[in-house]
Amino acid sequence: MTATLSNRTLPNVLLLAVALVVVVCAPTGTAASGVTSSVSPPDPSNATFKIERDTVALVNGRAEREAAPGSATKVTTTLADPRVSGDVDGDGRPDTVVVLIYQPGGSGTFFYVAALLNVSGGVTTTPAVLLGDRIKVTGVKLDGRTIVVDVLDRTAGQPLSESPSVASTKRFVVDRGALVAQ
Repeated sequence: MTATLSNRTLPNVLLLAVALVVVVCAPTGTAASGVTSSVSPPDPSNATFKIERDTVALVNGRAEREAAPGSATKVTTTLADPRVSGDVDGDGRPDTVVVLIYQPGGSGTFFYVAALLNVSGGVTTTPAVLLGDRIKVTGVKLDGRTIVVDVLDRTAGQPLSESPSVASTKRFVVDRGALVAQ
């Protein structure tokens, strides 16, 4: 009876071993996303962003348009160098966080942060969030799923004509497709 039981058990043990090898050797990723880790982070160079009430479509990292019909004044938006990639929305896919420099035609140079989310249906962008006017962004990094932006700013009442020198850190998380300050 022991030999008969072993003859029946051996095929089941082999089947279990093959199933285990298939699971262990499967591509990495998250079960929830069903996407492998070979997915690349989104390229922000030709993305479209929402900045305040303006929709800005970058071409090779830059957008420019007339401030008003027939105006010589231009509204320009450029992609800044500090950017970082990682999973900021928790779906297992790499996303990209960028800093945008928005010059609406006056004396201001506004800095914004936005994220390109690598979702199952493609890439979406979060609405851009203002970091400040005429500041200096010194770094962008991820702390887990938290976006950390280091900036130099000014003290309250300090003229915008003076160089920013006060270090501060701003933190954001993605919540329902938008960046939320922490």
